[in-house]
Amino acid sequence: MDYIIDLQGYVCPESGFLPKEIAVVSLMRHSASNWVIAPPHHYHTYEPSVKKCIDFYSRKVHGIRWAEGSVDGDELCHEIKNIMLSANNIYTYVDSRSKVEFLEWTLGRNVINLCNYLCPSSSDLSREFGFKSTCIHHMLKSETKIHREYQCALNNSRLYKKWILKLARDYTDSRDAPDSETISRALARHLRENAQGDDITSEASAVNNENDDDDDDDGK
Repeated sequence: MDYIIDLQGYVCPESGFLPKEIAVVSLMRHSASNWVIAPPHHYHTYEPSVKKCIDFYSRKVHGIRWAEGSVDGDELCHEIKNIMLSANNIYTYVDSRSKVEFLEWTLGRNVINLCNYLCPSSSDLSREFGFKSTCIHHMLKSETKIHREYQCALNNSRLYKKWILKLARDYTDSRDAPDSETISRALARHLRENAQGDDITSEASAVNNENDDDDDDDGK
């Protein structure tokens, strides 16, 4: 069984990553869950720089206020770790090293970052698939703040699942549910095909450098 995990929270330089919402989606089954985490400490106990970071992500990114949430973070992370014990591969999409470190520390194992396989962003995938699905928490927020599009961990996870399954089905030319090995091979092929231009450029640059060296030798 493979899974996708998406995290929303606060990327604070002084405090690392502080999680606020976690979503887990199965790649092989129609199963998904998400949780909004209760604050581990009172807002006013943090340094001004951390509070500024919290305010920014709450207003501009995921829209979840610091005081919101009812799930104990430590207990949730322990539960998710136990769920993931039987996982073959765990995928995520993060552009922050602190998020990767938090997730790998929580799970006690490596995770596969879809950024390394040239996965588009969730906003690009939403336009590509014409798909948007939010959790109840974000659905209620969208009804009161119409002009704000917040990042929802559950929606992101489902979009990444759609992208992975599309690659796997294109790879096998089949609508059957792919297994872990098929997904790995499909991602590897996608990376090879889409990184090919960069590879060719690098090879051409290397050849040009060799030719320049030969010209220098001839001129000596």
